[in-house]
Amino acid sequence: MNRSFEDFAGTLPVIGVQISHLEVTTSTMDVAWKMAHDGAPDGTVVIADHQSAGRGRHDRSWVSKQAQDILCSVILRPRVALAGELLMLAALAATDVASSLGIEAGIKWPNDVQVGGKKLAGVIAESKTGPGSGGEIQESSDLITAVIGIGLNVNFDPASATETAPDSSSLATELGQDVDRQDVFQRLMQSLNTHYSTITTGGTVIPIWRERLTTLGREVTIASGKPNEPAELSGLAHDVDSIGRLIVRDENGRDWPVSAGEVTVRSIR
Repeated sequence: MNRSFEDFAGTLPVIGVQISHLEVTTSTMDVAWKMAHDGAPDGTVVIADHQSAGRGRHDRSWVSKQAQDILCSVILRPRVALAGELLMLAALAATDVASSLGIEAGIKWPNDVQVGGKKLAGVIAESKTGPGSGGEIQESSDLITAVIGIGLNVNFDPASATETAPDSSSLATELGQDVDRQDVFQRLMQSLNTHYSTITTGGTVIPIWRERLTTLGREVTIASGKPNEPAELSGLAHDVDSIGRLIVRDENGRDWPVSAGEVTVRSIR
């Protein structure tokens, strides 16, 4: 008999202290935010078998069929200063899962987990500051309430979604066999707990996140709609700064810190 996802609740110090498993929902992000407002504690997890309106960055949808993949959101209540690393630890956790199964994955800045240039997972992070952002449990303006969302392709078949999810892969595709979702979920929760513990006890995940970035050393084109930044910036992605911004050096040798935008990596000749 298969274990329920909810059976993992409370097995780790923080992540998964509470777990809510839904067969179908609009978006685990929406459910998690409602739970956060109702006072759900740090580390609460929402996982769904299917989302009718799953979302990624830039209001894109996330495609997944019933009970194939990991579609989850995690409520976190860290210090404000740690907000910039939440997206990083989510991406790191997804690469950790792949690595634990013998799959070499990297991170395309800022949040796409890829295998051989094909998307394996996507992560998003949303946060709100102040005592009004998370119900009675939020007591200090030094804290934020955040929700990180992770969509990890487990048994997804890329051939079935060439139009809606081009250039994608999955753990099953890479391994050539179906993969147990409960096992993947447990590995993901363990990794999230490890990285979250690192940043909440004074450490940082930036160095290891930087090591896994596949974007560095590549010629990139950034599409940006931000004021005081070029509408399109091309140059060498040569580093990231202490808050995770991509540093792009243009043809004149000027460095531009990029905090958001659509990254296109040019092929290297």
